[in-house]
Parts: sequence; C-alpha cells; structure tokens
Amino acid sequence: MSKIAIIGTAGLFPGSSSNDEFWQNLIAQKDLTDTAVTEDFGVDPDVFYEEGKGVVDKCYSLRGGYVRDYNFDPNGYKMPAALLARQDKLLQWSLFVAKSALEDSGYYNDEEATSNCGLILGNLSFPTASSHRLMSSVYSSTIGAAIKDLLDDPQFDMSGLRNDIPENEVLTHLPSEMVSKALGLGRTHYALDAACATSLYAIKLACDELQMGKADLMLAGAVSASDQLFIHMGFSIFQAYAPTDEKFVPLDRDSAGLVSSEGAGMVVLKRLADAERDGDRILGVIAGIGLSNDGRGKFLLSPNPKGQCLAFERAYASQGASPEETTYLECHATGTPLGDVTELNSIDQFFSKFNGKPLLGSVKSNMGHLLTAAGMPGLLKVLLAMQKETIPSNINLENPVLTNSEWIGSDQLISSNIPWKNLHKQAGINSFGFGGTNAHMVVQNYLEDQPRADPSAQSSLYPMSIIGMDAHFGGAENLDEFYDTIYHGRQHFKDLPKSRWKGIDQNAELLSDFGLANGRPPRGAYIEDFEIDLLRYKIQPKEAEQLQAQQALILKVADRAIIDADLKEGQNVGVLIAMETELGIHQILARWDAKWQIEEALRKNGISLSEEQEARLIQICRDGLSFREGSQTPSEFTSFIGNIMASRIAALWDFSGAAFTVSCGDDSVFKALEIAQNMLSAGEVEAVVVGAVDFSGG
Repeated sequence: MSKIAIIGTAGLFPGSSSNDEFWQNLIAQKDLTDTAVTEDFGVDPDVFYEEGKGVVDKCYSLRGGYVRDYNFDPNGYKMPAALLARQDKLLQWSLFVAKSALEDSGYYNDEEATSNCGLILGNLSFPTASSHRLMSSVYSSTIGAAIKDLLDDPQFDMSGLRNDIPENEVLTHLPSEMVSKALGLGRTHYALDAACATSLYAIKLACDELQMGKADLMLAGAVSASDQLFIHMGFSIFQAYAPTDEKFVPLDRDSAGLVSSEGAGMVVLKRLADAERDGDRILGVIAGIGLSNDGRGKFLLSPNPKGQCLAFERAYASQGASPEETTYLECHATGTPLGDVTELNSIDQFFSKFNGKPLLGSVKSNMGHLLTAAGMPGLLKVLLAMQKETIPSNINLENPVLTNSEWIGSDQLISSNIPWKNLHKQAGINSFGFGGTNAHMVVQNYLEDQPRADPSAQSSLYPMSIIGMDAHFGGAENLDEFYDTIYHGRQHFKDLPKSRWKGIDQNAELLSDFGLANGRPPRGAYIEDFEIDLLRYKIQPKEAEQLQAQQALILKVADRAIIDADLKEGQNVGVLIAMETELGIHQILARWDAKWQIEEALRKNGISLSEEQEARLIQICRDGLSFREGSQTPSEFTSFIGNIMASRIAALWDFSGAAFTVSCGDDSVFKALEIAQNMLSAGEVEAVVVGAVDFSGG
C-alpha cells in the first residue's frame, strides 16, 4: 500500500492558534491549564463545584485546558460570513483548522485540488454550548409552568441559561458537512467518535480513502468543543479528575488524575508519490497506523494491555516499519494512575523485544487531555520536533512511573528539552480511549534523497457479502415482523410514549412555539419499550437503570445479527455503528441546571419557602427531568458516549477490530458501509458489523 505524506497542519489549542505559538509554548515548558469561568459553563462554575469526590450533581474540579482570546474570522469561506459568525465554536473551530491546514499545504482556494479532497472529522456526540443554551429554555419553561400551577401564582416565571439564545439551530448543519461546503470539498465527509483515539482513527480512515484511490487529497483531524459543564460533570462521575489541590502530571507516580481540555487540530494528507511528483513540502510520512479494540476486558472503562499491544503490532506490520527505529514515543499518558501504568507496561511488553529504548513524553503535561482531539497536539508536536531537531520536555515530572519489569526507567522520560539530531527520525504516537479503543501511529521524517515512492502502490476495492441481519423498526421487533409489515403494508404510527418527553408534551404553548400543530407531539413509529437480557449482555441492574435506549437496542439487534452471521467470539471483526447525538442528553444538563434556576426564580418572584420545602421542590423537579435512584453511576454518562455502543458489542463478542461510531445525518449508514468496504479490501479485518440506531422521538 502507498505511504502517505503529511503536507499541511493546523491547530487551535490552549494558549495557541498557530503552529509557531504552539511550538514556543512547548519549548518554554508552559503550563497552559486554567480554571473555568462563567463563559465556559454558561453560569458561574462555583454553582456546580463541590470539593470531594462522589458528591451527587456536583463536579470536584474546575481545572481545564481552555481556548482563550481567540476570535473566529468568518470571512474567506464559500458560505455566508453572517451565517458562520453565529455558529457554535465546535463548527467555527473545525472551519478554522481545516482552512488553516489547507493554507499551510498551499492548496487553499485551489478548486481542482479541493474538488478531489475529502474530510474525516473526529467529534464527540455530546451537547455543545449552543445546544445547551437552546434546550435549556425548553426544560426551564416546562418546570416553570409546573411550579406556577403548584404555587398557584400566575406571575411566576422561570428562565433558562442567562446567556442569549443563539441564532443557530442544533441540527441545521453537521460539522463535517459545514466544513466541506465552506471549503468546497468534493469528496467524502463524515464525523466519527472513537473516544480518545478519535484523532488517529480519523487519520487512518483518511489514509484509506487515499490508498483506495477515492480521493487525491484528504483533510483529517478532530475537534474537542463540547459543553464544558457536561464534560466536567461526566469526568467527576468517573472520578477521573485530579482534585484541584492535587497533582496533575502525566507519567508521574504522584499524579492524581487527568485534566480535560478543548481545542482542534487538522492535517492535510496526500499519497507520498503524488506529493513528490507535485513538489509539495512534506512535513512527515505516515509509515503505519494500527487500530484495535480491547475486546472483552475486566471492565468497559479499564484499559487492557492486550489491545494496546495489538495496535502496536498492526501499526508496524502494515507498512513494514521497524519498531527498533522508533526513538521517541508520544504517549497517550492522561495522568490517571491506572491508565499511565497500563500504557507503559504495554510499551514495555512490546518494545522490549527489540533493540533500543525509545524516549517517552506527553504533550498533555502542558495542556491537559483534549479527548477526541487528543492525538492532534501529539502529532503536531512530533512533526515540529522533527523539523526543529528538538524534543520538548514533559513538565513538572518529578517521580516517573516505572514498569513492572523496570525496563522503562526514569532516563527515558524526558524532563528537559533535548536535541534530536538523528538523520532518520521515527516516532510512535499512542491514542487509547474509553471502551478499549486503541490506535498507534508511526511517523517518519522525510529525506529528499530517499528512494521515491511507487506511484502504482494502490489497493483495489472488493465487493462485500451480507451474511447476517437483524432489525427492530418501530413496532416491528424482528426481521419476520418487518417483512410482514412490508408485505401487508402495515403502519406503525402512534402517539408519543407518555414518559418520552418528561412532561414537555403537556406544555402546549411551548410546542406551538416550536411549530408543532395544535400544540401536540407528532405521531410516529415510536418504540414504546423492549426487553433486554441483562445476564446475556453482562449489564448490572444498577447500570441498566441509567442505560440509554440507544445503547441497549443496538446491542440487542447487533448481537442477533452476529449470531445470524455465525461469527465466532475472539475474531478480528470491526464494529461500525451509525448514529447521531441523542438530544435526550440535555435532560441531564437540565437536571444539573434546575437547582440554581429554581433558587434564582424563587428569589426573583419574591417567594419564600422553608429550607426543607425548597430542597424537596428542587429534588422533585430534578427527578422529573432525569430520574435517578440513589447515587450517580458511570453509565449515566457512558450511555451518551457514542463509541461506547460500538465497544459494548466488541466486548460482548471479544472482537479485536476497530469499533467506533459514524455520524453524517441521513448518509451515516452509507458512510459506514464505505468504511467497511475499505477495511475489508485492505485485509485488516475478517468481517465488519455495520449497524445504525436512532430514537428520533427524543
């Protein structure tokens, strides 16, 4: 298969909006983490802060890597500037890094080049700051109407978030669609979620498009710009954060946890032979990317050395790169004790079989963990280090993590900027995510006098066979019922299930404001309920209470399709699930907002309740929005993490192929099928499970 050249890069990270700023921050060994402000949470963050882990509906850390002092310029795109100016930062940041990377490559505004260019964009299926503000008023007005009736006070009024409601809409433009239109791209585009490994997955899938001859140029990258309240509450539920007064230092034994961060990064990719032919500035060469899934591990959120080592093996086997030539490893290293120790033991297990010991570092020590975009600052750091012949230091590292065998020692963990003068430079980049989603990428510097790439080294696409199926559509709970529906022309339309909209369906005035006829929810082929075998799917009863219907249904349907296909446990099988953000996710945000909103409304309306009455009112409203029995559980958060639904299937069947979700609106299933064909044609997997799920009456 043809090697891929990196010919353009761009990043928007905490403390930098250009490659030069980014590099200077690393060389100066700056700590770019900060404390959240009102702009980040939509309200004073202290409202949600409570010291100590495990406090219900509170977060115990406000630290983060935040993008500050950046103003998006909406000019220079092929869409109206006024439209782009009012979009959420997720879209604006994606636009900025894509445009900047094309400019860096020299192909911005080259219509011939962009007409043959595609985009793979990593993105979390989470609320954005804009969707939070938009949906906030839906829930607050419904609660307010109920409290007005309860208090028999016609003047009572309750508002949502204090910030103005944005003019953009939640579903008008998908991120990859808007970037593609705004830059005039003519090839495929879609978003994916592979948790914290998303960046490298996006690059790998973009490389596949080039190697299969589907495009001549590709943009690949990721954005981390989800609602910061949702992020901080979620990681507090996981108890993954380093508490405010404790140490956050990746690769340090005393690090108490991670610090989450935001930003975006993008690279421009081209077949190496084409880049050489066209005289492009080649910043680096991708010598292999290995993807894997942990399969069946101890726990869905616990990393597994087996899967990580498999990613190493696949990366070095794909293009014949030698692990012995890897002199530097940019580690995933989030700062969590379990994660860092597991990663270093995986490195030890794989690389100790070869001569030489790579040096180790992590850009997260400077700016925290960019989640979906985590691989982008790591890749840009490696490319710049190759050009500048200097490897930037890890910062604040005092007590390095050691491996069980102590093959990795403190001398390998970089504690000061060091020269990198090797003529041939090769680095590895790790990205490991929730659900056992693993990626390892091998990057080499480009030497002009090296043998030129073979322009004919492209792969061919092979036809696919469908060998198993299952379905649950509306009232048709299996394939037989689905066939019967089609044969007899049956309709499954009915009224919205009573519990689905949490009482919003009774707010006729609100529904009329949203254009719903007669102030009533629309009829549809809704799924009222369905059975799931908790024992079969290894779901604890407590977890099942919080498990979202999307994840439960696709797990059941995929399992039946896999059985129909007669696949076997432990095979190298990929799992691709087409999905979009479940808007019901905003119920949890509304639950968290309810306390301060009710307290503020009572004061504003001059209503005095006893402390016990007020607490009871808040609890009733919170449970009405998002019911929870007892304490918070991780599944309250993981139920909305896109890639987890793919990883649950992989874990159930102990599959080791790549598992992730694909988002491209109505085209999502077809994008997943195209990805599956690429994977099968390249011989990377034995089979691919392709599924889709949507509770569009959310």
